[in-house]
Amino acid sequence: MTVRKLAVLSIILSVFCLLPLICVLTPYAYFQMFDILLPNVQVGPVEVGGLSLQEATERIDQFYNQRRRVQVSDGMRVWYLAPVELGLLVDAPRTTQRAFERGHGTNIVKNVAEFLQSLGNSHTVSPLTILDTNQAVRRLQQLNEEVRQPPKPPTVHIHNGQLQWLGGEIGYEINLEDTIQQMIADPQGIMERGELKLSLKPIPAPTVNTAEAEKQLEMFLKNSENVRIYDAITDEWLDLPLSPEIISRWMQIEIVDQHVRLRLDEEYIKKDLDLLGEGLGGNRYLSRDRVAPLLKRQIEMGEAVFIWVNHKPTTYTVQPGDTLLKISWKLGFPMWKILEANPGLDPDRLLSGQVLSIPSKDEMLPLEIIPHKRIVISISKQRLMVYENGKQIKKFVISTGIDRSPTQPGVFQVLTHKANAYASVWDLYMPNFLGIYEAWPGFMNGIHGLPTLSNGTRLWANVLGRPASYGCIILDLPDAKFLYNWAENGVVVEIVP
Repeated sequence: MTVRKLAVLSIILSVFCLLPLICVLTPYAYFQMFDILLPNVQVGPVEVGGLSLQEATERIDQFYNQRRRVQVSDGMRVWYLAPVELGLLVDAPRTTQRAFERGHGTNIVKNVAEFLQSLGNSHTVSPLTILDTNQAVRRLQQLNEEVRQPPKPPTVHIHNGQLQWLGGEIGYEINLEDTIQQMIADPQGIMERGELKLSLKPIPAPTVNTAEAEKQLEMFLKNSENVRIYDAITDEWLDLPLSPEIISRWMQIEIVDQHVRLRLDEEYIKKDLDLLGEGLGGNRYLSRDRVAPLLKRQIEMGEAVFIWVNHKPTTYTVQPGDTLLKISWKLGFPMWKILEANPGLDPDRLLSGQVLSIPSKDEMLPLEIIPHKRIVISISKQRLMVYENGKQIKKFVISTGIDRSPTQPGVFQVLTHKANAYASVWDLYMPNFLGIYEAWPGFMNGIHGLPTLSNGTRLWANVLGRPASYGCIILDLPDAKFLYNWAENGVVVEIVP
């Protein structure tokens, strides 16, 4: 073999020997020349190998600072918060620089070795995490408003009429100091795990003195034994059965300077009023908004308040031979009130079995009821009785309406006072007029003294004791004056057939 051939062969062998080195150094030079992160480099789970510094920085920022959520838990509930809310921020540029340092140092041999290693093995860099403690404290304080469970004070329970105090329960809230220290110690770990477990601290149940509350409860139970309510329709006084268990349901406990005090809650009272009203029977009920504050006052303060029942609307089934006038008389409602409750009803074509809606009897008692006073009028006896505190104090001879314009039976109220009312239909002046119901809308029937015509002629003085009026109740002048002064607006007037 010639020297020339040997030289060529030597060159070829050298090229083959250097080829692997060239294959390695060429990509290595690419990564070095263009500042590319080595292959298989990652920041936490974020793959950044093969990216430029800017691309890697953007990817790290997007993953950790933009999209990531930290699971915050108090052991019972979980909140998912953006890291920045908790004051956590990954320094993406510095983290990228840390990842870039692998294979890009000053030692070429080391750089090449690290490059070769990166071809077959991954290299993980932790995210460089910064903590803003002021922001962390602010967000944890806000979160504490949801986490905090206040301690429960002692509660009262009544069983078989005996008072039992049940001890309070401890509460808890975020231990801000411990949680912040946990975050300061390992912000990077919290960011990597995406999890923060809140440290909690107990809030002791209050130690209280119950002596005052025990006296209050004894007073509440005593005052509740004397609650009476009035039915203005039937003129009945009824006992309201309030058991100790019911009273205990209405109570709320307040702690002031470690002393327990009791008070009744109107909303709790309202919840029981429907059932209590049904227990009274007779289509009665108790108005929640009106009765609850009255019961609260009587039971707490021992005041003798006046409570009256209300009545629900009813129905009436037309019987053979019924007319609207007969039904009106039987049920104690002016005919127009029944027509008003039954739109489209033809009073001349009532059908046997037809069901009529009947208004609540309370509609004829629109004013607040005056207790302990009552006027009772008997049409058949032509007498008016005056009652005060359950006793009859006066009895007057009267005249009610004639057959073609009768006085309406029912339970009404004194609605108006007019010293000398004028009825233009009959040209009558009516002294000491007490309006009690509208026979028709705008036409008020009432109680008054002997009327006079506009010419001064006095009427019906010689017929008292017999029907004579056009629906009003007529008294002698002194009797009418007494009644006018005695009966305030709101006094109940009961007219019986």
